[in-house]
Amino acid sequence: MFHRCCFGMILGMSLLAGQPSQPRNQAWVLALDGRGAMVGDLKAEEFRVKVAGKPRTLVQVKTPAQTADAAQSWVLVFEPIRDTNMRGAAFLAAADFLTKVPGGDRVFIVARGKDSLESLMPGFSLRRGLWAEALAKVPAMLPEALVGSSKNTVQGAGFQASFADATDGAAGQEALTALLAKFRSGAPGWASGTMDQRNVNVLDRLNFDNPTFVTGLLATVGREGTVLGSLLDQLAQVPGQKHVVVFSRCEADDLTHPNVKRAMSQNFKREKGDLGGPAESAALATRDMTLLQAELKAKAVASGVTVYSVAGAGQNVMGHVGTIASATGGFCFPLTSGVEAQFGQGIQIFGSRYLVQWAEEGTASGPASLEITTTRKDVKVLVQSLR
Repeated sequence: MFHRCCFGMILGMSLLAGQPSQPRNQAWVLALDGRGAMVGDLKAEEFRVKVAGKPRTLVQVKTPAQTADAAQSWVLVFEPIRDTNMRGAAFLAAADFLTKVPGGDRVFIVARGKDSLESLMPGFSLRRGLWAEALAKVPAMLPEALVGSSKNTVQGAGFQASFADATDGAAGQEALTALLAKFRSGAPGWASGTMDQRNVNVLDRLNFDNPTFVTGLLATVGREGTVLGSLLDQLAQVPGQKHVVVFSRCEADDLTHPNVKRAMSQNFKREKGDLGGPAESAALATRDMTLLQAELKAKAVASGVTVYSVAGAGQNVMGHVGTIASATGGFCFPLTSGVEAQFGQGIQIFGSRYLVQWAEEGTASGPASLEITTTRKDVKVLVQSLR
């Protein structure tokens, strides 16, 4: 079990509806040096804040040391993952991550079932044994694709913002450690799934020659986004720092692959009387996914949630949620070999953020761009891009 004061180095970086529920004059800010290590000694005078391009006067800056004792809330969301190796990597990364969650922090686990996202506990829990029990169910229940028809809200145990339980101390930590060991020593195929087909063009995988099929697929992905968005809305009533980590490798991620956008300008053979082809399908997919991502990003910012993504295959292929993570102040991690070490160690700094507060001018009428920078040389600031 890690404590908040234990800082480390991270190994891998890489349509708002209604009024936001979170304060609009504050943001959680992470500062990193050139190596990716957390910088915890910035002074208030070293910060600069602009809202809608206009400078704001700082009211207060709390350092990571000053916010270290405040409990934080972590949500792990498992969307479908196809490849058996990537499933194993995701489950290992999650188990390792949970063993390092600081004492006093709470966790909520959600996984895709046969028809929709399902919560595996009633709400945020302090009981580590319950975390282990929930995560142990995920390998068998998680499908490889977005099957069924998603409901509009999280199913299963649902989400109760008022849910509270007591910590189970060392026994709970031992349960997590045992689960991690079980995952690491699992027999071949323990993570379920099938081997992904290599070198398959994403347009062929998504059947982009069939616009009708693509339209239906986009509707499925849109419903999935609605469920995730509903969870973000519910998190608005939870105080303190909130983090949502999405593990995914499914159709939603394929639809945001760079090859899809490139296909919009490619020439494909057209047949008389057909309903279109890859170029038209690519244009439709790009439009719908851009709108969906903008809505999810706005919901996350309005609810005060930092989003992280464990998906995609690298810097240019980040997955569906990975595309919006940085706009909320979060990170993207490729779902590749070695992600366990990269993501698990990240817990040491994810929550080590400054609380920056500024004076508002007039009455806020809607979402606006937010820019927070530092005057200290060679320090990178990660923060949400809207307020």
